[in-house]
Amino acid sequence: MESKSLNFVIGLFVVAGIAAIFIVGLWLTQKGSNEKTIPYDVLFEDSVAGLSVGSKVSYRGIRIGTVTYIGIKPDDPQFVAVRVAIGENYPIRRGDTASLKLEGITGSSYIDIEGAEWGSEIVPSTPENIATIPSRRSELGQLVKGLPELINEGTVLVQRFSDLLDEESREQVTSILANIDQLTGTLAEQGDNVDALLVTANDAGTELIEVSRSLQNVVTKVDTLVETLQITADGTNQLITEDGAELVEEWKITARSLRELSNTAQNFLAANEDSLEHFSQEGLYELTLFLREARHLVAGLTRVVDRIEASGARFLLDQHNPEVDAN
Repeated sequence: MESKSLNFVIGLFVVAGIAAIFIVGLWLTQKGSNEKTIPYDVLFEDSVAGLSVGSKVSYRGIRIGTVTYIGIKPDDPQFVAVRVAIGENYPIRRGDTASLKLEGITGSSYIDIEGAEWGSEIVPSTPENIATIPSRRSELGQLVKGLPELINEGTVLVQRFSDLLDEESREQVTSILANIDQLTGTLAEQGDNVDALLVTANDAGTELIEVSRSLQNVVTKVDTLVETLQITADGTNQLITEDGAELVEEWKITARSLRELSNTAQNFLAANEDSLEHFSQEGLYELTLFLREARHLVAGLTRVVDRIEASGARFLLDQHNPEVDAN
């Protein structure tokens, strides 16, 4: 009796567990079916092998919906029409594109959506007016699309390689190898001469290096000499330019003073032509002062002219380069 009671209790627990699992599964199914979704269409030009009704739809790796229909587009058999149901919490935006991707190693496919930028406009879709999500060729589709071209290029490459290995080409390759073998033997026989040639080349290289260094030293000395000459020329030019300009300016001032003095004399004589008596009484003193100033000016001009005639260009240099008294 006790064993029968124990078996009954165990069986009761098993049945209760199965019932609980069934109830939880039914509840989850009803919860998923109660979630509101938005329908969208996706048109694929390539094969959708591995995709089936119920396959997941993901957005950047997050599951957001499922595939509800797969068929050929009625008005254009070139495209495969796939309808998906996407949760209303994951709206599709302008710029989103759909592509097929493989899921693991099982061979099944799913739809991956990505591409929209932040702030893009939401694409409205209703059961009466279903919007279409643009599709792009997947990596696998691109590989399959370019595979025939790759095979053709490989075939051409193999054909060209075969053409290179014809009888004539093989004979040419054999001749080249024979020439290389002959050249190697000749070099081996002339080993001593080759060593002497290498030593001579090494000595020539050493001498060339010494010549290059000597030329470099000569160039350095020439550069130094040119810099020295340039500095000397600049100093002389500056001396002549500055002192010459000062001398010219002094001559201009002297000429201007002489011209003013001449004008003063002319004005003085013109003013006193009709009044010699008045001049003898009041203007004589001013004339005396004028003659005294004229005498000083003429004496200064005479000294300048005498110095220029006696010294010439040294007149400009004596101010900055005085002779040293030997005593």
